[in-house]
Amino acid sequence: MRAIPEELTTLISDLETFLCDGLKGESLSKKVKEKREAFIKRIKEVKLSYPQDFKEKSGEDSDDEEEVDSNIDGGSLQSERTDKDEEASEGAHQFPPVAAQDLQSVFKAGYLEKRRKDHSFFGTEWQKRWCALSHHTFYYYGSEKDKQQKGEFSIDGYTVKMNNTLRKDSKKDCCFEISAPDKRIYQFCASSQKEAEEWVKQIDFVLKDMTGIIPVDEDEDQEMYDDVGPNVSATIDDDIYEELPEEDMPALPKPPPKVEPLSKPAPPVAVDKNTDYQNYYQGLWDCTGDHPDELSFKRGDAIYILSKEYQNFGWWVGEMNSTIGIVPKDYLMELYAL
Repeated sequence: MRAIPEELTTLISDLETFLCDGLKGESLSKKVKEKREAFIKRIKEVKLSYPQDFKEKSGEDSDDEEEVDSNIDGGSLQSERTDKDEEASEGAHQFPPVAAQDLQSVFKAGYLEKRRKDHSFFGTEWQKRWCALSHHTFYYYGSEKDKQQKGEFSIDGYTVKMNNTLRKDSKKDCCFEISAPDKRIYQFCASSQKEAEEWVKQIDFVLKDMTGIIPVDEDEDQEMYDDVGPNVSATIDDDIYEELPEEDMPALPKPPPKVEPLSKPAPPVAVDKNTDYQNYYQGLWDCTGDHPDELSFKRGDAIYILSKEYQNFGWWVGEMNSTIGIVPKDYLMELYAL
């Protein structure tokens, strides 16, 4: 019997791998699934007809046939052979199996397309994976419901950056890679450029946190404005204030600092309060005294001013309900319009 050229046996084997593994987990219509199964069946018939040309792979036929229909929903409970082969070839330490929902301290999670390290002619170069950054480990699963990861690696010693040379289609600006000297390079593609940049930013933050270099926001580097410090010497320009109509309520001013007088105020000169209208004022706002010698009043209360001796310090001496005390003059307005 005439032997089949090696190029054709390789092509047929790659085609079978693509149909069995490459399309596994893809959302296919019923008609396409039937076609796929028919092609796989036909390929197996050809391989059985030429056992001497496919003898090296005959032992894998039974396993491949069982996998055709076992992972139509995405294979959440099984790891793909290609992923495990990649991890095994690196000789990397395998982390204990952990379900996607059981991950702790997840900084970032979501679906990404992961680029396979090695892929055949018919193999899928980019595979959809649910990825999660937990502590210092990057996990990837078939879906967020998987009970075991398909792979993982520690980001310690790695760097992350955007890379628009990984693809030539519309998603070229959505790619990033995680790399380190003498280690495998992991390449991913997000659904959008913004999503990819968020992954890069989060991974970079964790890497800097591991090295003790925490990025500081630019706003935190600016000097805090101090309006009460000893170096304040700005001159206030009265033109910047808007003159409000009389019916508008002016803004609540800050009470002036209290200055203890050198001596008690002199007894006021006896006047007739019933006709001394010019010294009657009313409260603009509620004011609660902080000290026993300060009057407390509410908005609209009438206060008779006994003395303006300390008005340079912002205080007057007033009387209300037979109680005498000092009041902040900026909290008062004339009661009568003369």
